[in-house]
Amino acid sequence: MNSTPSSPRKFRPEIQGLRAFAVTLVAIYHIWLGRVSGGVDIFLLISAFLMTLSFTRKIESGQPIFARAVLRYWVHTFKRILPLATVVVLATLWGTWQILPAPRWAGIMEEAKAVILYRENWWSISNMVDYYAADSSEASPLRHFWSLSVQGQIFIIWPLLFALCWVLYKIFRRRPRVILFSVFGTVFGLSLAYSVWLTGADQEIAYFSTWTRLWEFALGSLLAIALPWIRIPQRLRGMLGWVALVAIVSCGIILDVEGAFPGYIALWPTLAAAAIIAAGESGTRWGADRFLSTKPMLWLGKYSYGLYLIHWPLLVFYLYKVQQEKADLFAGLILLLVSVALSWILTNVIERPLRSWSWLDARNWRSALVIAACTLAVITVSNQWSADLQRQQAEIQANAAVDNPGAQVLQKGFDKPVSTDAQYLPLSAERYDDRPIYANHCAPEVLKKYGFEEWNCNQLVANEKPTQKVIAVGNSHMDQWGDALIALAKKEGWDLQYVQFNDCYFLEPSMNTEKPDCQAWVENTQRYIDGMHPDQVIIIGTISLPDEGGEIVPTGLRDFANHMQQQGIELIALRDNPRFKETHADCETRTKGLCDFDSELARTPSPLTQFKDIPVVAPVDMTDIICPNGSCPSEIGNVYVYRDDSHLTRTYVLSAKNIFIQRVEDAIAEREARNTQ
Repeated sequence: MNSTPSSPRKFRPEIQGLRAFAVTLVAIYHIWLGRVSGGVDIFLLISAFLMTLSFTRKIESGQPIFARAVLRYWVHTFKRILPLATVVVLATLWGTWQILPAPRWAGIMEEAKAVILYRENWWSISNMVDYYAADSSEASPLRHFWSLSVQGQIFIIWPLLFALCWVLYKIFRRRPRVILFSVFGTVFGLSLAYSVWLTGADQEIAYFSTWTRLWEFALGSLLAIALPWIRIPQRLRGMLGWVALVAIVSCGIILDVEGAFPGYIALWPTLAAAAIIAAGESGTRWGADRFLSTKPMLWLGKYSYGLYLIHWPLLVFYLYKVQQEKADLFAGLILLLVSVALSWILTNVIERPLRSWSWLDARNWRSALVIAACTLAVITVSNQWSADLQRQQAEIQANAAVDNPGAQVLQKGFDKPVSTDAQYLPLSAERYDDRPIYANHCAPEVLKKYGFEEWNCNQLVANEKPTQKVIAVGNSHMDQWGDALIALAKKEGWDLQYVQFNDCYFLEPSMNTEKPDCQAWVENTQRYIDGMHPDQVIIIGTISLPDEGGEIVPTGLRDFANHMQQQGIELIALRDNPRFKETHADCETRTKGLCDFDSELARTPSPLTQFKDIPVVAPVDMTDIICPNGSCPSEIGNVYVYRDDSHLTRTYVLSAKNIFIQRVEDAIAEREARNTQ
């Protein structure tokens, strides 16, 4: 046998069929099961396998892999894949404008730019996207581009690795496949080890990270490099193919995908795909390759890229319109068929003509023009849309003092006319992101001593000679009151620090199970309060419930209040604001009008009054400012009250800050009067 075998250059129909099988599996799992199938991992492996076959042939035939070859690969690859993606992104932006509520526009605009620059996976990490969110109607219609971004990054990195292998081959004069196997074997080992570690440490980041996915591409490369030496008996090939197909289908059902991908568990679908490729043509009538090589599978394989691009935004738009988390059988079949039809149309109208246009392939710069045009198209549309919204915001803001008084209309003595024609603030497209941002972190020695990250501890108001030292503690429901707290602290001469952990409940351990970081924060915060010994602590004293519409008092509140009493620390307890099952924005989009939400909490007296028997407690209730007369409207004084299903807009809190200050001052005065009786 030749010591340096070469791979015959021929069409592998079972690989085309496997590609179709993988993308169909992805679509089925997305549409009906709402789970990860492992099909994307197979896609990644196949792309690396085919790329490696091509570059290996070039190296073994003596073709140099230098700058010109690498550049040519880049421009021709992205010229082929980018136009179809561009059309889908632009169509998705149009669908977003037509179908989704305005508060979601800004994020999707920014994500579109990340998509076209092939960095959507890193954008998802920086924006803390939850890939496993149960409700697909709330997901971004561009979320599925994360894997194509990883793939695009590999299309840049892998040719550089092949160029490195070419240099090593010229230096050491070893067999090309030995060098290739060594380089990609190293990438495989390092990336898999990192993937296993990061999946255990922070699975949400690991899922999107390029570095945790390198090993899947490297496995495809290793398979391509070693393929000429792989010899599998004919009878075993047929059996191996079917076993591998069953493994692929069952992967998403059997495995704990949400908790384990893409660590070692992702070896399941990738090794199964590798087994099918290694088995190749079984030569039997019953082998899996015969199924994968059937005309329907080969036909679908031609349109697998388009099907992957199209099915997800269609699903998101449909689920949002019908307000469901999953599609039923009939609707899912229609979505799948429409996705296939659109894929066929777009592939034949856009991708194939550009791929076969010889004029573009004749010069690299011509292909580069296509890439530049596609990139600029998406960035220009996104930026122009964003600029239009910002210009509109500036025009409204110029008259906001008169047209958008917000909560001020609820103050006694307010008698100014409120325009009925003014647009609401914040702009609908900015509504979701209308939240405070805190940049002044606590001192490094404080962070280190109490085990806080920078974002856990913020110095909201620094005062060298404060009248009181005050610490606010809470999650995002305390976070939203930050501007009002800052205004209060400045008026009272306080030094104000804020310690927070989102989705973590300081005094309700039952809601912190399976949140080890949160549990550690609770312990650190208690140590912090005891160590800093402030004059006052401010907490959220109740927890509102979206399903029941009411609220509960944290089980640890009374013990904590008594502990503060023993420490001589006064306690301000804010009542939580109502939460809802949907956002006002979603309701407004569906009904084409403003929405008033009913809330049991808004009609019920605050349960915090029962804690007045503890001398240090001062309860504060802002419910009537959020939900006047027991109903929670979309807007008050031409200002949107809620930015999502449970958080207030920063604009509304700013309009209510004087009322907030007065309520807190009244509560403190009432506490003092109570204690002097």
